[in-house]
Amino acid sequence: MRYKLLLTFTILFSFALSQSPYFEATQHAHSHNDYLKKKPLWDALKNGCTSIEVDVFAYKGSLKVAHVNVALNQRKSFEELYLLPLIEFLDQHAHLYTDTTQELVLMIDFKSSSSAALPLLLQSIENYTKYFSYYENGKLFPAPLQLVISGSGFSYKQVQDLEKIYVFLDGNVSSCNSEFPEQLVPRGSARYGSIFSWNGKKSMPVHEEELLKSMVQEASKCNKKLRFYAMPEKLAIWRKFLDEGVYWINVDHSAKFKKFYQAYLKEKRPN
Repeated sequence: MRYKLLLTFTILFSFALSQSPYFEATQHAHSHNDYLKKKPLWDALKNGCTSIEVDVFAYKGSLKVAHVNVALNQRKSFEELYLLPLIEFLDQHAHLYTDTTQELVLMIDFKSSSSAALPLLLQSIENYTKYFSYYENGKLFPAPLQLVISGSGFSYKQVQDLEKIYVFLDGNVSSCNSEFPEQLVPRGSARYGSIFSWNGKKSMPVHEEELLKSMVQEASKCNKKLRFYAMPEKLAIWRKFLDEGVYWINVDHSAKFKKFYQAYLKEKRPN
């Protein structure tokens, strides 16, 4: 009888572990234009993405999620599609990933002016700031979520007088020079095709490989993680860019990248 009880407990405990609400992080995965996916937010989290891209327009006092300024009255808001579901999850579970220190980056691409969009974004999170990373008096205080701003004209002047700064900058890839303090610029982005022509076949051209190495080296001086958007989804390109130290891989198919990355990690493990 005791054996049967022990066996039953073991089975139930194993089942409970398998039903963990937390997500296994797939490092380096940035879900490009996530709102276009079949299940925005949740598909990305299911596949472990640790960065999600959301395009927004300021529209009648709300941030509407869309790629183009068409029929915004019919679009869902940032709060509805991303913010409130995340807050509900965090209220119940405190963190998103099995690694309790892992944060999710919400890269917010302002498609309308930052002067209109930024106040709406800050207003939307004002009741949930305990879940957002912030910068204060030269120090960074991490939390489960980080807001990184990309797009139209975001400047340090817009936030420099705030006691706590809850928004960070997606900067450029070419240099560390910025009006922002270094810790407020955690990444730099550029269009892949504006710098590289390699399509993943044969070897990467030597001059492009040297350029990539120099860009990664320069970015490392200010702890900036690089991302190249509109990158071809080729395994050879993903592998090469990870090997060279590019942190964020721009992906449209997160399940494909997850499968690749798991194999990539096995390749890199010492025998």
